[in-house]
Amino acid sequence: MSSPVQSGHEILVPLFDGDSAGAPVHVNWQQNLSQRKADYYALTADNITTGEQVPFFIAAEYYKSSTTANPNHITKVGQLVPGEGYKLKVDDRLQYGQKNAQGELRFIIYHDKERKPYQHRFIETAVGSATAGKAAQMAKAFGVGDVGNQIMDNFKGFIGDYLHTF
Repeated sequence: MSSPVQSGHEILVPLFDGDSAGAPVHVNWQQNLSQRKADYYALTADNITTGEQVPFFIAAEYYKSSTTANPNHITKVGQLVPGEGYKLKVDDRLQYGQKNAQGELRFIIYHDKERKPYQHRFIETAVGSATAGKAAQMAKAFGVGDVGNQIMDNFKGFIGDYLHTF
């Protein structure tokens, strides 16, 4: 098993490219008795500290080129590595989901922490809306082989768990 990303690690978030980022995924959840939804980009970030890759979900308003005025935009919180992406220290600005207490299949979310979706909302939505190529890439990042049912079988343990803050 690979080592899960930890607080203090450094990750490299890819530069925004509308073509390679693909369409944002739509995450829906209930909070305070009302229906909520937000768009996220499902990416693969490099964990600079360990040399491994980690699934990374970023709120669209923190990533798209058209929203750089947002004070939480990746261009404002990350250190630019020209031609590659933004170096970001894993700290309490970020949240994560995982399969179990050992950190299996850990993934990172960068968004407004006032949002309170369950962990499984990211997995179900990202896998369900991904193209075949993007789903295969995500499956690899999550450390599973075949796409589809195998991914969902691995994530059944997420149901009902809120995201955690680093």
